[in-house]
Amino acid sequence: MTRSRVLAVCLALSSTTGWANENAQTSVVAKLSRTGEVACRPALPYFCSNLHVACAGQTSIQAFAFKLKAARAEGTVESAPEADNVLVQYEHGRIEWDRDGAYAILLPPQGSGYIKLLSDGSYSFRHYAPQGPVMSVGRCS
Repeated sequence: MTRSRVLAVCLALSSTTGWANENAQTSVVAKLSRTGEVACRPALPYFCSNLHVACAGQTSIQAFAFKLKAARAEGTVESAPEADNVLVQYEHGRIEWDRDGAYAILLPPQGSGYIKLLSDGSYSFRHYAPQGPVMSVGRCS
C-alpha cells in the first residue's frame, strides 16, 4: 500500500472511530474544562516587564506555580500565600472558553490583566502591578 493510501485510510478511520476527537480531548484546555483544574509552572523565576518575544527586563515580582481552577463561567487561581498580593484580583474571575477549544482566558472581575491558557499547555499571565504591566509565561498540565 502506498504512503498516501495509508494516510487516506488513517484519516478515514479517525473520522469514523473518534480518533480525532480523542486527540482533541488531550489538550490542556479540554482537561481544565473536564476536571476543573490544571497545575501551572512558570518558565522564569520572575515576571518580566514585557515578554512578547523575550524577557525585556526582570522585575522584582517573583513568578510562582499555581493551580488554575475553572467552572463554566467562573475561575480562580490558587498558589502559595506569598503570591496573594498578585492573585487577590483574580478571585471569582470570569473565564472565557474558545469555541474550538484553542484557549481559555481568566479575567479578573475588576481591573486589568489575564491568564491565557492554550491547548498545548502554554500560558501567558499578564498582570498590572503598581509599577506597570508585567508578564510571566510557563506550562500547565
